Amino acid sequence: MESFLSFLMVALITVFFVQRYKKKLEVPRARQAPAGSEVPNESASGKPKPVINASLCIGCGSCVEACPETGALELINGKAILANPKACTGHARCADVCPTCAITLAFDGVLQTTRVPRVNENFESNIDGLYIVGELGGMGLIKSAINEGKLVMDRLKQRIETEPHGPDGEVDVVIVGSGPAGLSAALSAHEFGMKYLVLEAGEIAATIRQYPRHKFLMSEPVTMPLYGKLYVADGSKETLLSEWEKIISNTGVRVQTNERVTGVRKNGGHFLVSTALREYKARYVVLAMGKRGTPRRLGVPGEDRSKVSYRLIEAETYEGKDILVVGGGDSAIEAALALTRDSRNRVTLSYRGSAFHRARDRNQTRLLEAEQQRKLCLIRNSHVVEITESTVRLSAEAHEMDIPNDFVFVLIGGESPEEFLKKTGVEIVEKSLASFSFS
Repeated sequence: MESFLSFLMVALITVFFVQRYKKKLEVPRARQAPAGSEVPNESASGKPKPVINASLCIGCGSCVEACPETGALELINGKAILANPKACTGHARCADVCPTCAITLAFDGVLQTTRVPRVNENFESNIDGLYIVGELGGMGLIKSAINEGKLVMDRLKQRIETEPHGPDGEVDVVIVGSGPAGLSAALSAHEFGMKYLVLEAGEIAATIRQYPRHKFLMSEPVTMPLYGKLYVADGSKETLLSEWEKIISNTGVRVQTNERVTGVRKNGGHFLVSTALREYKARYVVLAMGKRGTPRRLGVPGEDRSKVSYRLIEAETYEGKDILVVGGGDSAIEAALALTRDSRNRVTLSYRGSAFHRARDRNQTRLLEAEQQRKLCLIRNSHVVEITESTVRLSAEAHEMDIPNDFVFVLIGGESPEEFLKKTGVEIVEKSLASFSFS
């Protein structure tokens, strides 16, 4: 009997440690599988899938080419998606080649994510009276942004009519940004007779000028408050810019340009909105700044041309173009490499330094390989002097040169909108996405 009890105890202890070891292996290996590692084919429910962060994906297509499973990954509207999850075997090659680290592996069924501020169904943030609309709060659909701008002002109209007024000198609402959502909100405020301010960090329609696509989808007209139908048939940024300026001119809506908002804070029953020029009191604040935040600019003649952008997405839409990328960090290198994937593009990377110390080692290696293979032209110790319609003038080691140019991407840093939101006290969450498109 004693020997049987000893055997039973040994067996129980063995089973306990085996189960504990198996549990230790299961989730961590799949969730944290290192990029490039081969993950064994487990049961269908146990295969890790790529999770694609849409905020980081630049649409270069590296993951699609690297995936050996035909049709598993595809580029849709300039973003990578897991088009056929059943075809994915969890080999992780997509994560290994992604230049922006936008792909990780997980078991939880989420296929795409993006970081956004937390807002309720009325677009109000966790701060009472602070609303967030447009690209900053989601995926940047023009039609949705315009509709959100109108809807949030409909909501504020109700609040203004029922809530008590504040101190003298207070406006009903400060709208930050004059892009699709901001201009729609401003037109509604103008129509409702509100006391409003629209604060724009740049020139009129700066958001449109900085729009990172030379072409975009606008499949049907959208109604602008106080203006009527807006439709850009050719899908070009230049036509949209022209329409934007016409809307502002024809409606009389007021926009204060070149006044960047530096801070927003709640002070009792109202907000204090700070700019480089002064401080404003407002009952409510609508943030319609866009995801690109406040990029650092070159400060050279011609930088306001529509061909100049401060972020790259949909790299595959640029074909056979002369493209200049300015910067020496990871974002500039990744953009330049993504643009070389179309061999017909003539890509130049201009950097004011001689070595790329701020970039990750992996990006530095890939950049040097691309230079040696003559996929791009790397001009060190250089800076932009002037941007013209068809050229860019660079100064490199006391010599100036004019290079042919169709597009310029200025990727030299700046304050991200997430940093601004955190300082303001807005909560940021990571949201899963089933699908997305830009229009």
